[in-house]
Amino acid sequence: MDEKKINTALVALRRRQLTLGLGSALMGMPYLARAAAQPQPLSLALIELMPWASTTPAGERNGILIDIAETLSALSGIDLQLRLLPYPRAAMMLQHEQVDLMVALQADRLDQVAARLAPLSSEDIVVVGRPGTILRSMADLKGKIVGRLRHAEYDSEFATTPEIIKYDTNTYRQSLEMLRIGRLDAVIFIRSALTFTLKSMQLTPAAVSPPLLIGRCPLTMYATRACISTAAANLVREACKVVYKRQTIRALADVLNHQTGDSSSPQFVGSL
Repeated sequence: MDEKKINTALVALRRRQLTLGLGSALMGMPYLARAAAQPQPLSLALIELMPWASTTPAGERNGILIDIAETLSALSGIDLQLRLLPYPRAAMMLQHEQVDLMVALQADRLDQVAARLAPLSSEDIVVVGRPGTILRSMADLKGKIVGRLRHAEYDSEFATTPEIIKYDTNTYRQSLEMLRIGRLDAVIFIRSALTFTLKSMQLTPAAVSPPLLIGRCPLTMYATRACISTAAANLVREACKVVYKRQTIRALADVLNHQTGDSSSPQFVGSL
């Protein structure tokens, strides 16, 4: 992988981020953190999976949520100390208060062990099959083997319908590879992650069936019970509101997916 190209793409992402209006938002934020003693840093767990977050072989971090964490830190004045982890470990550390915050799709499992601090975005949840498959509704998935990321819930109806056979995978890339060789009948995705994975594998949308939209799910900032009522958490909550209002995650996903589809930009396949 060409490290120079990676750095060029990251600079482009951050420059685009500044054009999304977040710079002006900084001017309007009440810097409560500076009005009193500086709050303690907060640890933030991110799922180590592109397009969300990843570490290159050179040790540099990239991904949509890396940029979002930098934005939240700038808006809130809180030092967010990032931990890039597999989902099961991140959820366990949140439960045992070994990290203060975690970003994940809203899920019953996390609701039982932590508190929702604020939504960051609303994500389309889609299902795709092999080319030629027609998916009209959730009922078409009954009796089918549907790949999903391990421990992900995505949609309550999907998660609780026993007639849909769920098969856990470790990465988005693995899900698509298993679909293509016929080991899965369909795969459930966040729409932006599907677009990224197809492009990073140098596949066109024709490699899968037209997506079936089955719902929308908030990408949520979770906090531990101990953290949720602190001044630092409140500052992060206010910053999350700015990111949500300005649809920053969607804008960054669009930029990254455009760059991934450009032959002159990196493909970011290492963590997939």
